[in-house]
Amino acid sequence: MRCRTCGAASRATARFCDQCGSRLDGVRRNAASAPREAASIETGDRRIVTALFADLVDYVRLVAEHDLEDVRSRVDAALTAMGEAIEAFDGTREKFIGDAVFAVFGWPVGHDDDALRAAHCALAIRAALANLNDPLAADPLQVRIGLATGEVVAAPRGTPGTLDWSLTGPAVTTAARIQALAQPGEILLDEATVRAARKGLAIEERGPQVLRGQSRPVRIARLLGEAGFQPWRPPVGQFVGRHAERARLREMLPGARTGGSLIVEGEAGIGKSRLMADLADDARTAGYAWTWVDNVSYGAREPYRWVRAFAQAIADEHGTDSGTMTRRLLFTPDAPQRLARLWAGAVAAIARDAAFTGWEVEARLVPIKPARVATAMRELAIRYTQRLIEVSGPRIIVIDDLQWLDPSSAGMIDELVGLTGRLPLILLFGMRPHPGPTMPSIAALERIRLDGLDERHTGELAAAMAGMSVDPTDARRLHARTAGNPLFITETMRVVLDDGGSVDGRLNFEGGGQRASVPVTIRALLGARIDSLSENAREVLRIASVVGMSFREAFVEEVVGDPVDAAIYQRLAEASLIVPIDAAGQWRFGHPLVHDAAYAGLLASRRRRVHARVADRLETGGSRVAIGVVASHRAAAGDRDRAVPLLTEAAEEALAVGAAEEAAEFWTAAADLLGSDPAAEDWRRRAKAALGLTPAAV
Repeated sequence: MRCRTCGAASRATARFCDQCGSRLDGVRRNAASAPREAASIETGDRRIVTALFADLVDYVRLVAEHDLEDVRSRVDAALTAMGEAIEAFDGTREKFIGDAVFAVFGWPVGHDDDALRAAHCALAIRAALANLNDPLAADPLQVRIGLATGEVVAAPRGTPGTLDWSLTGPAVTTAARIQALAQPGEILLDEATVRAARKGLAIEERGPQVLRGQSRPVRIARLLGEAGFQPWRPPVGQFVGRHAERARLREMLPGARTGGSLIVEGEAGIGKSRLMADLADDARTAGYAWTWVDNVSYGAREPYRWVRAFAQAIADEHGTDSGTMTRRLLFTPDAPQRLARLWAGAVAAIARDAAFTGWEVEARLVPIKPARVATAMRELAIRYTQRLIEVSGPRIIVIDDLQWLDPSSAGMIDELVGLTGRLPLILLFGMRPHPGPTMPSIAALERIRLDGLDERHTGELAAAMAGMSVDPTDARRLHARTAGNPLFITETMRVVLDDGGSVDGRLNFEGGGQRASVPVTIRALLGARIDSLSENAREVLRIASVVGMSFREAFVEEVVGDPVDAAIYQRLAEASLIVPIDAAGQWRFGHPLVHDAAYAGLLASRRRRVHARVADRLETGGSRVAIGVVASHRAAAGDRDRAVPLLTEAAEEALAVGAAEEAAEFWTAAADLLGSDPAAEDWRRRAKAALGLTPAAV
C-alpha cells in the first residue's frame, strides 16, 4: 500500500503512513505531519502521468438480460482482477465508476517507465478477463481500454481537515474519450503514451482523431502487445561521437576462443543502449550470435524474470517455444540422469508461473526442495549456455538496465560471467550509476562511463535529426540546455520541429522551441528521479528552482524558513540533480532541463507565493541585487503593483548599457502584467522600439 501524501510504501495492515503519519485511506491527514507552509502555500503538485480508463462492454444489456446476482458476481470478479493488475504494476486505482475503472500511473510516485507500466497493465487486464470467462457463457466479458499521457494537477480538495485528492488534466479526459473509440477487446493509446514508452510497445497506427469535446486532433494507436525481446532500435539518423567507446567495444571481437564482460554505465537517456546496439552488425559479421534482454523496473520483484526473458529470446531466435528449446539444449543423451532430473525440477519450479510451454507435467510431478532450486538453477545456467554455444557458436548477450535485475536471476548471471573466461561468450551490461543488484561477479568488471555529448556532437545529432544545418550558436544553446544528453537533445529537437522551428532550410530556435517547454518524455524521466527523493529533498529542490539556476544554501534556508540538513544537498548531488560551484554552499542545477522539471512540478499558485518570498528576501537581504532579478520575481509572483515599476526601471537600466533585447523583455513582461490596461500598449511600443522593429524613438 502506498501513501497518497508522500508516496512511501507501508505495511498492508497499517492505518497510518510510517513515513509522514498520514492516514492510508486517503481521507484524513495527521495535522502534526503537515508541512510548515501548509497554511500559506497550497499542497499538491503538477506531474506527468499515464491515465488508464477501462470499461466493461455491454454492462447495461447484461443487467437487462441476466439475473442481477449473476451479473454482480461476474462484474465484481472483473473489477477485482482489474484492481489486482493495477496494483501489480504500481498504478493507483483512482475510482470504480459503475462498470469501469480509472487508474493513473505516475502518482503519487512517478517511475520513468509509467507509460510502459500502464500499457502492460492494460494487457494484463484484458488477459485476466479472458481467464475469468466461462467458455460456455453466451456473453463473455470484454473490456475497452484507453491510455493517455500528459500533465495533471494533483491537489487535495474538500473541506478543511480532509485529504480528498483529485487529478485534473487533459490526460484524464483523453483516456476516457479514447476508450470510447475502442472496439470490444481493444486497447487504444495516444501518441504521447507511445513516445513515453520509448519503443517498448508493438502498435498499429490509427491516425489522428478529433475526440469529443476537443478541437485539436490526437494521434491514436492500437496496442498489439509488448515489443518483444528484440534489440533496442536506434533512432533514424547518424550515430555521432563516442569514438573511443565504440572502438573499445569492437576490440572485444577478435574471434578468440574466449570472451569477456563489460559494463556501459550512465544516466537514463545518455546513450548506453544506443552504443551497445551499434555493435550488433560488426558482431554478426565477426560470427557472433546476438541476444538482447531488457530488465524492467516492474519486473524486479518477479522471481527469475530475466531467466524467462532470456529463454524466450533464445526460443524466438530458433523459431520454437522456450520449453522445447530448453529440452533440446539440456537433455542430450550424454546428460547424467541425476542432473537431468535436477534440471527438470528447477525449470518446472519456475514454469509454474511462467511461459515455459510444455513443462506442465514436470511442474506437477518433479518435486524439488526450495533450498535446492537456486543451486540447481546456477548449474542449469552453465549447462544451458555451454550447449547454446555448441549449437549456435560464439555469442554476445546484452543485458540492459541491470539495476532492475530480479535478485533470483543474479546467481545465473554470475555463472555466465565466469563462463566468459572459458567460452567465446561476451556479456555487455547497461546500467545506471546507482546501486544495482548484489553480484560479486560484476564488482571488478571494466566500466565505460558515458557522459553527455560535447557541443560539436550535440550540433551534429540535432542536424542529423532535423535534416538541416544547425548554427554553432544554436548548438551551444542546445548543449547548455540538455548537457549533451542524447535523449534530451532529440526530445527537445522534436519540440522545436513540431513548433515550426525552421526557416529557409535552417533551424530557427527563436521561432520554435525557444519557449523551452520541457517535453513530456523528459518531464516523466526527471520527475521520477525527483520522486525518488525524500519529501524534504524534493522540497529543497523545488524551492531552489524558484530561486534560479544557481543558488546558495543559506538563501534557500531563508526561503524555506527552517535549517536544511547539509546531507540533503549531498543526496541531490549524488542523484546528479545539482552540482557544486564552490565549497561555500553555492550550487547550480545539473542542467536547465532538471531545473525546469523541478520548477514545473510546483503548482502555479505555490510558485507565485515562493517567488514573492524570494523577492522579499532579496530586497531585505542587505547585499546589492540587480533590479532585474527582483523585478522578475515580482512579475512571476503576479504582483503587478510592485512588479511594473521595477520592470520599467530594469528596462531603462538595460537600455542605458545597450542591452536592447533584455530591455525589450522587461517591457514586454510589464505589458503582459498590465493585460487590458491601456498603458500596456505603450510598454509594447517601447519593447518594439528597443529592438528596432519600428521607427519610434524610445
